[in-house]
Amino acid sequence: MGPRRAARSGLMALALLCCIVGTCSQSTHKFNITKMLSGHPRFSVFREMLSSHGVAAEINGRKSVTLLAPANNVMRAFRTSNNKTDAIKITDLLRFHVLLTYFDMAELRALKTTNYTSVTTLLQTTGRASGNNGFVNIYNLKSRVKLGPSVPDSSSNVTVLAGVQKSPFDVSIIEIDQVLLPVGFNNASGDLIAVLDSFQEFTLLISYLQETKVDAVFAEKQAEGITIFAPRDSAFNSLATGSIQTLSLSEQKLLLEYHALDGYESLDSLETMLNKPTKTLASADAAGYILNVSATPGQSTVRLRTGVSVATVLEIIYDANPVTMYAIDEVLLPLNLFTPAPLASPAPAPAPKKSAVKSPPAHKVPATVTPDSASLAERSLLVTMAALISSTLAVIL
Repeated sequence: MGPRRAARSGLMALALLCCIVGTCSQSTHKFNITKMLSGHPRFSVFREMLSSHGVAAEINGRKSVTLLAPANNVMRAFRTSNNKTDAIKITDLLRFHVLLTYFDMAELRALKTTNYTSVTTLLQTTGRASGNNGFVNIYNLKSRVKLGPSVPDSSSNVTVLAGVQKSPFDVSIIEIDQVLLPVGFNNASGDLIAVLDSFQEFTLLISYLQETKVDAVFAEKQAEGITIFAPRDSAFNSLATGSIQTLSLSEQKLLLEYHALDGYESLDSLETMLNKPTKTLASADAAGYILNVSATPGQSTVRLRTGVSVATVLEIIYDANPVTMYAIDEVLLPLNLFTPAPLASPAPAPAPKKSAVKSPPAHKVPATVTPDSASLAERSLLVTMAALISSTLAVIL
């Protein structure tokens, strides 16, 4: 092979190697988080916030990241209640949803279960997170994976729902059920009515809260903590006609206050309660109004029993410690105002049919024969004659 031919072959090999290396480098890290989320319309609010606050560009410049994505209904409620929050705080909150380690659902489930795994977030890179405030703890529990801030006494109030999309080892998008709040993010002054209104299925509850001024009571309780159980419109519509309208205004106020607990109760906390009698806000204004909170062991089902009605907690619609709201499927009817439906009386047992069984025949006692005087005389005569015949025969023989 001549020198020119060898040189040409060497250049071709070098060019081919450069193409291979270039292709590999592009395939190992080339994603656009905005485009990936565009294929999932239920995350459009989150996608828009990431783009408008510049966090999407920061994610695209990273390798091996996990994006924790809340769905539209969660983000609308959060945005509505934080419409006056400083833009820098919102941006840092979005960075808190970016883990600087790749996890898909299988890898999350493979984490240790004895304790928790602490992971760095994009917030940590800003230098504004003090201590462990830029870290997230991952709790791999038996039935689900939970997330929470990596600081002492913080709660794991966010649940992982499902994997959304992934590009292995580069980026993974995982859905979570709530906004993940860094410690110190204060949104307890949010407009709870606006949050309820953003779901468009609590219009009747909003109307009753405003008519009775209980919305103001709830607002005053936000700073110190409150847990609200919100019946959907379908729950109110299933009540008998006039059930609430026949109550006085003060009774309606107690009914609505009966739907709130004084203090913050996370879903984790509710799930540990087994037939626990619990005071409500109405208990402070009147005797009674106790709510029985009952969780099913080993399951994530929480039921609220009043003695008249039973409601099931359906989902978290707002959670920002010390304020949380849950959607429920029934209106909570307290015993103080409503009478439980009478138990249906069991149908009387049918009377036994009369069988045509004949009575046993009466036991016949044999009659006692008493000889009369005539028969006695006849017997005496026969004895006399027999004796006479016997003596005559003796003489003859």
